Order: sequence, then structure tokens, then C-alpha cells
Amino acid sequence: MRTFQKVKGTPIFFKDKGKFIGKISDLVLSANKDTVNGYWVQTSQWWSKKHFLPIEDIVHIDGEGMYVSKKTKLKPMSKKSEIRLCDGKDHILGKALRDKHGLMVGLIEDVYFLPDSGKIVGYELTEGLFSDLKRGILVVKPKVPFINQNNSFVEVSDL
Repeated sequence: MRTFQKVKGTPIFFKDKGKFIGKISDLVLSANKDTVNGYWVQTSQWWSKKHFLPIEDIVHIDGEGMYVSKKTKLKPMSKKSEIRLCDGKDHILGKALRDKHGLMVGLIEDVYFLPDSGKIVGYELTEGLFSDLKRGILVVKPKVPFINQNNSFVEVSDL
């Protein structure tokens, strides 16, 4: 299991030659499913923009970084059904997580996901500094999460 805070800044290399491609700067989430579709990668060229790396293109992970095959190419993110975790117009970091009755559970601080499949297994929430210090960090494991972009919050049907 991984969190965004753990993978942010992780270097990406080509597996065969070890050539550096870039660093992970964000997660790309599916707006229709409870999955991480891939990573938003900041490349080393100053003139280039960030690009999308699908999670299924990762062939190896170790303590040094993540590795892709030599055939892998970074792509621009073009699907409207994908949003980013912390950057971009429709990001969800800092948005309210609500239960099925509309009551706020907390604000999203991080996402827990499986690195092989991208399945989201939980959201790390904050209820505020004093509440976090008193009760600790809250991790919610919803059964069926979905991202509601129109109302600028994430809703969870079953907590």
C-alpha cells in the first residue's frame, strides 16, 4: 500500500539503461472509479510540461525509484474522466469528505492506494490541528467512493 506523500518526488527511470525520466509530482485519479490511473511526472527538461504515466507502465519499484520499460512514453493527460489529486482545476486535496447524509467527515490530506492495481483503499483526513493532535490521524476506508466534481467535494456512500 502506498500514499501520495510517500511517492511524491519519487524518480522515474528507464529499467534497461537507468536513464532518469523525471519525478512524480501528482496522482491522476479516475473520476468514475475508485482508482489511481497513474502519475503526473515532472520531466527534467525545463521547456517541457508535466506528463501522464499510466500506473500499468511501471515494471519495477525499489528503494531508488520506479522503473518503466524502454518502450514507455509519457503522454499528455487528455481524458475528461481523470482528475489530479493536488494540482489542477478539479483537484481533491483539501476538499471535504462527506458521508451519505451530507455531513462533513474531514478534509482530504492523502490517498492510500495499491501500487500494482491503483485501487484506492482509503483517504487520510484531517478534522483540524487540535482534533488531529487529540484523536490522531483519521483514515477512512469507504466501500464505494466517487468524486463529485460539480459540488467540489468527495462523497462516500458507506463509511
